[in-house]
Amino acid sequence: MSQPTMGTVASADGMIPNLSSSRIPALDGLRAIAVFLVIFYHFTYVWIPASLGVLAFFVLSGFLITWLLLKENEKSGTVSISGFYKRRALRIFPAFYCYWGGWLFLLLVTGHKVCWPDVMSAFFYVSNYYQGLFHPAGSYVTHTWSLAIEEQFYLLWPVSFYFGRHNLKRLSWCLAGLIGSVWVYRLVLSLVFHVNQAYIYRAFDTRIDHLLVGCLTAVIVKRGVLRPLWRAISAKSYLPLLTIGLLSASSYYTVSSTLYRDVVGFAIEPLLVAVLMIQLIIFSQTTAWGWFDSKPMRYLGQISYSLYLYHPAMGYMVFKRLAWLAAWERVGVALLVTIAMASASYYFIEKPFLRLKDGALFSRIGLKWAARPQATSEGTPA
Repeated sequence: MSQPTMGTVASADGMIPNLSSSRIPALDGLRAIAVFLVIFYHFTYVWIPASLGVLAFFVLSGFLITWLLLKENEKSGTVSISGFYKRRALRIFPAFYCYWGGWLFLLLVTGHKVCWPDVMSAFFYVSNYYQGLFHPAGSYVTHTWSLAIEEQFYLLWPVSFYFGRHNLKRLSWCLAGLIGSVWVYRLVLSLVFHVNQAYIYRAFDTRIDHLLVGCLTAVIVKRGVLRPLWRAISAKSYLPLLTIGLLSASSYYTVSSTLYRDVVGFAIEPLLVAVLMIQLIIFSQTTAWGWFDSKPMRYLGQISYSLYLYHPAMGYMVFKRLAWLAAWERVGVALLVTIAMASASYYFIEKPFLRLKDGALFSRIGLKWAARPQATSEGTPA
């Protein structure tokens, strides 16, 4: 049977089997696109909307974490808060602290200056507030502000979900209310108090709505409501191009105007990312959009966390050591080195620790928990 091509109709009902599988299709590909928006921006292509890549990571994380909690609650009637934190710790901490400690060691042994407040704020996952309040010079941990936001979200959301899981309709309205409240809060900070842009861009309290949009999308899909909307956005397989066009236009104004970014862009872009995410899930089996679920895209999505971690340091080293190369050649080398380093981190650090989710190690130290099926697209931080 031939696959649908551009312009054909896809059924929104096809999203349900895709979400029920152990790996949600297309989302690894979307995550790969998001991380490369950030990488290319930092590799001198400053016209690329890196902020959109980070924002997309937030929406994806909110959606995927919430979807996993919903599946666990459906299967067992509850969610294990301790189990969630253990899985998150195994997923996030090993790679991060290897990166953090490895580069700190290199700086110390080579006699480079270390900005200890910057480094320690990253260690404790509060670099978003440190950078937003004190505006330090760039370092190898500058990009960890977005990881701090995600960790702060992981601390709060599972407990909130636990108490709201019995009434998903009420949870939906609570999430929508919180999202709207953050929109008003950002507007007041920008227009009334003229808060520094570094704070608005990096603070948890000013960016939490992006993660909550992902959470709300997962809850709405699980409830089976808004079916007319899903049918409308999946009526034709060229419709994701419209969503991408709207995101591109908004990103253009976001780059040129911080006021637009804070008041308008940060409100509508997470919604558009959520729409695009659902569209790609629905169209994941089509010829037009199936490349999002191809093996190369899935692989790059799987290592996106390490790609994000290592790209600033790898880029700095390549651009400094190979200054005699043309700019595009340095970018190519930096990309290859970053992918190689991220792959090494994934296979030699991340995957061995991920295997511990089965509880083999923890059962020996009295911290047993039941192994649960995980979606491969479990949210990686931006």
